[in-house]
Amino acid sequence: MKKIMAGLVKNKLTPILTCAMGILLTNITPSYSAVVPPGTPLAEKQEIVRNNGSFPASLDVHKVESNVELNIIHDFFDGLVYTDRKGHIEPRLAERWETSDNQTWLFHLRKGAKWSDGSPITAHDVVFSWRRLLDPEMGSPYSSYLGTAHVVNANDILLGKKKAEELGVKALDDFTLEVKLDKSVAYFLQMLTHPILVPVSEKAVKRYGDKWTHPDVFVGSGAFKLSEWKVNENVIGVRNPHYWDDKNTVINKVTYLAITSEKSDLNRYLAGEIDMTMTIPLDSFASLKKTLGDQVHINSMLSTYYYVFNTQKPPFNDVRVRKALSLAIDRDVRCSSQPTKPRMESDVG
Repeated sequence: MKKIMAGLVKNKLTPILTCAMGILLTNITPSYSAVVPPGTPLAEKQEIVRNNGSFPASLDVHKVESNVELNIIHDFFDGLVYTDRKGHIEPRLAERWETSDNQTWLFHLRKGAKWSDGSPITAHDVVFSWRRLLDPEMGSPYSSYLGTAHVVNANDILLGKKKAEELGVKALDDFTLEVKLDKSVAYFLQMLTHPILVPVSEKAVKRYGDKWTHPDVFVGSGAFKLSEWKVNENVIGVRNPHYWDDKNTVINKVTYLAITSEKSDLNRYLAGEIDMTMTIPLDSFASLKKTLGDQVHINSMLSTYYYVFNTQKPPFNDVRVRKALSLAIDRDVRCSSQPTKPRMESDVG
């Protein structure tokens, strides 16, 4: 089901924070780089404050499951590929790739890509990360994702039937990654855009263990790196000078707030205290769209909603009732163009 999301973004003459469509159950608006046209006037202070809706439980990619964490991970880490604002695949850590059958894929990583500590990002980091995602001891909420993507042996490794080394992912050399699937998957690149598949630094994880995401030792691959972590208050990211696309990064600092109230989110935006909201209260959408115009951004999110009925209790224990509910569903319904959960965002500088 394709939903419409809306958000407010203050226009400070910096085209950095317009919304992007999140692929495969995510709806993430990135804070990273953008090509600024020559002559574009920029705000004197290139910092933004955005509401993240809640405080993240962790920034360990393999321990999280919600957009609260993935919003920040998307800014602090790069994947092999992502999508542009129109939903098209674009190269990130992988500068190019090839496949002849949509079953065996070769990814060629950027040789100049570095972790935020200055060390090179290699295909070995990707292999390590995807094996870690499947590790039963890690218990990742997304541990089944590689199996869903049909990566060879992923399901058997998750069930303990095969070893991690048998995963269909291999580093042919430092910058060439081979991925084998158990069937032809034409949409495999789209599945790679999910933030759960971003590589993490093998060296950092092995050196610091569970503490590798602490601000003093944090290592990432995105436009920003972790600077401060104040529980239930904010997370701060500062510009990563080792980022492979740093030349197109304009924002120097991003502060993520944990405001759970939609009304408070809106009020602080209107008061000029934040530059980007998490959402917009539904009852305020029409008036805000009218009064704030292009500060209200709307973007699509691919998502699925479902309801589970307790078939042991009346009236759902009656098969006739369940059949009636099934027959009542309009299976040809088209999505409304109105936002079901609006949000506010602005171009900031």
